[in-house]
Amino acid sequence: MNLKVINNSIGKLLQVLAILMSVPLLVSFIYKETLADKMYFIIPIAICLIVGTLLVKISNDNGHIYNREGMFTTAFCWVLYSAIGAIPLFLTPSNYPTFLDAFFEMASGFTTCGASVANNVETLPNSIIFWRSFSHLIGGMGILVFTLAILPKQHKESANLMQAEVPGPTFGKITPKLVHTARALYILYLSLTAITALALKIAGMNVFDSIIYAMGTAGTGGFGNRGLSIGFYDSRAIEIILSIGMLLFGVNFNLYYYAIYRSAKDSFKSEELKWYLIIILAATLLIFINILPQSQDVFHSGVSSFFTVTSTITTTGYVSLDYSKWPLFSRNILILLMFIGGCAGSTAGGIKVSRITMLVKTGINRVKQAINPMRITVNKLDGKKVDKDIEHYVNKYLIVYILLFIIFMFAVTLDTNDLETAFTAVATTFNNVGPGLGQFGPITSFENIGNLSKFVLSFAMLFGRLELYPMILLFSPRSYKKLRNK
Repeated sequence: MNLKVINNSIGKLLQVLAILMSVPLLVSFIYKETLADKMYFIIPIAICLIVGTLLVKISNDNGHIYNREGMFTTAFCWVLYSAIGAIPLFLTPSNYPTFLDAFFEMASGFTTCGASVANNVETLPNSIIFWRSFSHLIGGMGILVFTLAILPKQHKESANLMQAEVPGPTFGKITPKLVHTARALYILYLSLTAITALALKIAGMNVFDSIIYAMGTAGTGGFGNRGLSIGFYDSRAIEIILSIGMLLFGVNFNLYYYAIYRSAKDSFKSEELKWYLIIILAATLLIFINILPQSQDVFHSGVSSFFTVTSTITTTGYVSLDYSKWPLFSRNILILLMFIGGCAGSTAGGIKVSRITMLVKTGINRVKQAINPMRITVNKLDGKKVDKDIEHYVNKYLIVYILLFIIFMFAVTLDTNDLETAFTAVATTFNNVGPGLGQFGPITSFENIGNLSKFVLSFAMLFGRLELYPMILLFSPRSYKKLRNK
């Protein structure tokens, strides 16, 4: 791998992070916070500018960014952003007593997981509250996608950077030029975010709260500025708006582009979209029927079912009530939704509906071939034959996913003897959901989990957001043997 090209990319990404951290610094000035509060951001901004500029000067961008360089740079960038982004939180006197706590929080922010170690979020400065949720907005569509959208000069092989970050089994440009693809995606993304914030303001939230929860919805993250999350507002209107918002941000953004600029009819023929909506409808209906006997308000139960289902499948993690008190049947459905996740090319986490669809079809075809060995079966998605390479990639992805899940769960069991807690803690972080069940349920934080588990789960979030392989490459000893300074 070409070290100078990697250093050049990381240098530019640090300069971009300095620009991004100036936004919460501006919030600090708007709310007239103390000089100490402002210094929480001035210090990391200075670090990013100095180190970033030095890296750009001592390196060059004339080399090639192959797939290895793209994955390595992407993984290193996400870890670096989480570490530097944690500095303002660590400098905050309360809530984050150790740097590991702050790193966990920002890894959760950038990966849009939403799992938190903060118990008294209301006591945090507005700038810190904003930074936590702003990290969702940045990480939702992707750090490198944002960088490619704003930088005037693009590397001819920048697609390898973007491909390593965009979720899903396949990657494709929606416009001939990559920079136009990145910009088109971000225009759609920010437009939907603004509409969500406006709708929340109309529904009764103040301006600051509406922006905070709109950013969390857009990134399908889940951080808020209330300890009770959405339950604080006790508003069915807000829950419905957020449910629709989360559902929309769980859809492949390419479909929105095609619907606006090409054919809306063809866009909504997507098989993945169809199954995504069917799963949401079926899960909502089953949970509603299951919890109805213990409810006194039918409408509230319906809204809560829809809200919790969309929050879970899109891996947003907003909470309107304590669903850990629901019957086991409903809780099992939520655990299943954690693994399924949203659509490929969305801001949601999880395995993705497209992969699940392909895996189910592959399984059905194998059964048909077992019954009739002479039968020829073809795996199709959206009416087109799925390439064998993609089919094999999805199968291998599932195997690696299961192996990593087991490794993370065994590590967490060193800190807890509760199987449900260990399983859902890994499920909710690895799939970037946020709240889990057991000890770390919807109304509790990860504050009391052991340091080993905090470290493991921080990286479980990063593995899940970057879909395994970039992070595996980052931790592979062979990667560093192949680094060369050219």
